[in-house]
Amino acid sequence: MAPRAPVAVSPASRRVVVAGALLALFLAALDQTIVSTALPRIIANLQGIGLLAWVFSAYMLASTIAVPLVGKLGDQLGRKPIFIAAIVIFIAGSVAAGAAQSMLQLVIFRAVQGVGGGMLFATSFAIVGDLYSPLERGRIQGLFAAMFGISSVLGPALGGWITDASSWRWVFYINLPVGILALSVVAIGMPWTRPHGVARPRLDLWGSVTLTAALLPFLLALVWAGDRYPWRSWEIAALFAAAVLALAAFVRAERRAHEPILPLQLFRNRTFAVSSVILLLTGAGMFGAITMLPLYLQGAQEIPAARAGSLMIPLSLAIVAGSAAAGQLITRTGRYKGLVIGGTVITTGGLLLLARITVDTPYAQLVPAMLLVGLGLGLTFPVFAAIVQNALPYQLLGVATSAVQFFRSIGGTLGVAVFTGIMLHRFRDGIGGTLADVPAVTGNLSKLLNDRGTPAVERAYAESAPAGAAPWSQVLDVAHVSQAEAIAGVFLIAAAVVAVTFIVAWLLPELELQRVSPQELARRMAAQPPAHEAPPAPAPAPQPAAAVPQQPGDA
Repeated sequence: MAPRAPVAVSPASRRVVVAGALLALFLAALDQTIVSTALPRIIANLQGIGLLAWVFSAYMLASTIAVPLVGKLGDQLGRKPIFIAAIVIFIAGSVAAGAAQSMLQLVIFRAVQGVGGGMLFATSFAIVGDLYSPLERGRIQGLFAAMFGISSVLGPALGGWITDASSWRWVFYINLPVGILALSVVAIGMPWTRPHGVARPRLDLWGSVTLTAALLPFLLALVWAGDRYPWRSWEIAALFAAAVLALAAFVRAERRAHEPILPLQLFRNRTFAVSSVILLLTGAGMFGAITMLPLYLQGAQEIPAARAGSLMIPLSLAIVAGSAAAGQLITRTGRYKGLVIGGTVITTGGLLLLARITVDTPYAQLVPAMLLVGLGLGLTFPVFAAIVQNALPYQLLGVATSAVQFFRSIGGTLGVAVFTGIMLHRFRDGIGGTLADVPAVTGNLSKLLNDRGTPAVERAYAESAPAGAAPWSQVLDVAHVSQAEAIAGVFLIAAAVVAVTFIVAWLLPELELQRVSPQELARRMAAQPPAHEAPPAPAPAPQPAAAVPQQPGDA
């Protein structure tokens, strides 16, 4: 891969680009949180509780697959056309999801949304690398992370209010006006900074196909194991085997690709390798918390969607505060390892507190736990894009930034799939152990996940319950207790996953963050004489093609 100089952008254009990127990032981040509080109502309306995990997983899987491909295209074509395409795809998927008539349709359209959302996330953070030095990027990426947190504040409350006041469909339709505004800002105000000297784009389509073929059966196996099929069934074994074979094909494809979507030599860089593992684990823990809390509040405690969304504001505000503080600390001190270690400890502590919840846990006990989880996650948010961009050559900026988002997304995808599967399995076991002979309840679990669905189950129970059956209040208590215990178990597993991250974080090298801006780098590269005018030099020793510079202690 030939070295590529960054394209100089005026200060005014920089501000417009960042504003457009922030608006687009807000659009994608809002969708992740606004859906969570509407999800119990969606399940009650469309049924299909077996597809619950896929409402999130389809979005995140599609986003995960799109991210590395988009990073490569951005390096080759420039960010603007990718950004515009991302917004258009996201808006189209949102409108289609709002019009879905079944859970299967919703899952499919959420996947379309995920493609657009993944493109938005990857391009937004890569733009920061195009415009700012590694030392400055912590501050700007802290701002981006704070925008994610702000959307987390507004999303649950807004989603709950929309669901109660109108229809859950408007949590998707609301993306239309916001998306059009973002599209206008980007299309009019963002310059097309297409890199000079870049050859015709070469897409690693085979890499994308094999990556999808590896992720999909692996995710299916995790969702279905212990629920639809036993862990030791041939169906689960076949899915895992297919995933392994496809992963081997992906590795082979990346070794042969001229422009791989995920260059394998990146893993020779210690900063990149350790960051990838941390992002994978924290992504699982983060999305596990965000997904389970609304289900607990609306299901086990029967809190209306609008109020449940507002009750999650402490978690979101803590993410904003942690992200802003981390961004400023990185820029002022140039140090980041302590933020990662401290963030994992704080997040683990918050998840352990959430693992103690019961059906009647007062809200005052939830607030400290949410604050700890949000603060810990916020402290790590701005770190990894900045340090990975700092540790790798500029010509790999888009790929490296996409890889950061890729591993966070894959962690979230697996976390949501696994944690939701565990919760549903334990919920069914808890219900079945006491109410196995009450099909009016066991056959309507999806309606028990929110306050508006329970009246329908109560009517079905009243019509079918045998003489001498337990009163409905006792049946409902059993359902609430089972759900609370199932969700508490998920939080405990999430805490164990993030605790492992604490150990891995000590392996993260702490390198000095470069102070040279992309504009200064462009001037220096432009001042260098062309290769044919350079004085002759001794032939260098043979090196591996497109090798990534290693750091002391790299593998």
